Amino acid sequence: MDGLGYLFTGFAVFWAGLFVYLLLLQARIRGLNREVERLEERLAEADAAGTSPRGNASR
Repeated sequence: MDGLGYLFTGFAVFWAGLFVYLLLLQARIRGLNREVERLEERLAEADAAGTSPRGNASR
């Protein structure tokens, strides 16, 4: 391989790694968004029932 081939291979590996990293980051953010939505629903249910989300009335 000449220098240009190594350069191309390096760029290809870099972009492939960046793409995989971004996909993993997107999946993690999606999971966190689901968790926040679940917690918001739980908080809304607790507010509607007039109780604390933790089950105790101390606020």
